[in-house]
Amino acid sequence: MKLTKYPYAVWPWQQQQGFPGPRLQFHEWTEPFLLDSGQVLPSILMAYEEWGQETNPTVVIFHALTGDSHVSRHTYRDQAGWWDGVVGFGKGIDLYQYHVVASNVLGGAMGSTGPSSRSPDGTPYGGDFPHLTLFDMARAQHRLLEALNLKKPYLLVGGSMGGMIALAYAALHPDVVKGVLTIGAPTTHAPWAIAFHTVGRAAILGDPRFSGGHYYLNEEGPSRGLAVARMADMISYQSPESMQQKFGRHFQSTDQEEFQVASYLRYQGHKLVQRFDANTYLRLTDAMDRFSLQAQHIKNLSGIPIWMLGILSDVLYPWKEIQEQSEWIRSLGVSVHYENLSGPWGHDTFLVDQGAMGRVAAKFLLACQRS
Repeated sequence: MKLTKYPYAVWPWQQQQGFPGPRLQFHEWTEPFLLDSGQVLPSILMAYEEWGQETNPTVVIFHALTGDSHVSRHTYRDQAGWWDGVVGFGKGIDLYQYHVVASNVLGGAMGSTGPSSRSPDGTPYGGDFPHLTLFDMARAQHRLLEALNLKKPYLLVGGSMGGMIALAYAALHPDVVKGVLTIGAPTTHAPWAIAFHTVGRAAILGDPRFSGGHYYLNEEGPSRGLAVARMADMISYQSPESMQQKFGRHFQSTDQEEFQVASYLRYQGHKLVQRFDANTYLRLTDAMDRFSLQAQHIKNLSGIPIWMLGILSDVLYPWKEIQEQSEWIRSLGVSVHYENLSGPWGHDTFLVDQGAMGRVAAKFLLACQRS
């Protein structure tokens, strides 16, 4: 059922972002939701936003690890979305032509059922929240789209974790998918990527304020651990070239106590603590690390055009890795288009160079509409 307001406590990291926003919507299911682990969530809530006319073709956008449903502004008074330069009237994903929907993933920190949600005993799930897979998140997204009764088939778009969920969704529900665009998103998580997340989770779990994940009612949670996790991830999202351009070997102040790059990483860690949840970080990164499309999944994609973008400066998911995976998918009989996104900004290029990203998205959508 559709809810008129958010039914849970609003946490500080949500308040920091003006949650719940004026166009944020919620849908709740009170029937059990079975997870790949065999565990069951007795009910789930999905937070989502929509743009454009519902009579237009549906574009579903999946967010990255620390993203949310707020892809773009609804009005000029709104807070900026994380893809304002890509989604909008006259932009790459043109709201004159498409209806766009985006949700906060299952397990997320910004409205959908996750570790900070109320459990059946009335307290937050915390560390007892079940482990998830990206396929679980895709099934929850499908449940939402079916409830909204949007125009089918869907066009799926996602970067990083969002691209992985888009592939999982298409593998599970190929009958309702017209095309998939992934950006900097592998079909399986490599040891190099798992290593960064391992450091991040260790920092959180080793924080004395973690309290087994049951920190929500304490004065302070594992903020130091989450900050260190973000610092490690931010290194993987950049590239040597982008760091050289941004910081060089310059110091932050005249006393030369701290390099600019160190100050930047510390700032980014503090910034994430203000807008994200440590338990969500644990659950989502674990799901990403365990993600792997198998041959049986790939075969379900036959008949669906798959566009895969590598990012030339990406050190987290190197473009050659994405290209090799695209060739493997093609060898299994799937129609795959591969190209590279250039720019010195590393993995974050798809968020930084939104002009280029919008042009690729427009080209993808046009190709799918003509097919």
